[in-house]
Amino acid sequence: MSGPAPFSIVKKPNDLLFFDNLALYYVLQNTPPRVLARVFLKADSRLSGSLLGILSPKQRETVHFMMTQENDDDAAKNLDAQNGLCLISEGLIARGLIKKQGAHFFGVPGHEKVEPG
Repeated sequence: MSGPAPFSIVKKPNDLLFFDNLALYYVLQNTPPRVLARVFLKADSRLSGSLLGILSPKQRETVHFMMTQENDDDAAKNLDAQNGLCLISEGLIARGLIKKQGAHFFGVPGHEKVEPG
């Protein structure tokens, strides 16, 4: 098998606590609202606060609405959402939109070119 193993860098949603605001912005812009809603339902309060700080008012409204619809305690769906968030983050790293430096992750501004890692 070629390429890195799935979830080799972002293993769990709390790994997003090491993302800067631009990196979080990229993740949020590429994650469907239903997935975000399920992640918020089970997320650590620190992660929720970080994500809420990046969401636009319209995105917050949409995610809060979805949270009421997705609040069914379906463990399998919640785990799928958490894995989906990790997979989206890994994809952004692979595309070079987010780079890892030490334990932290930084979003790459659109005008900079970075080789996918």
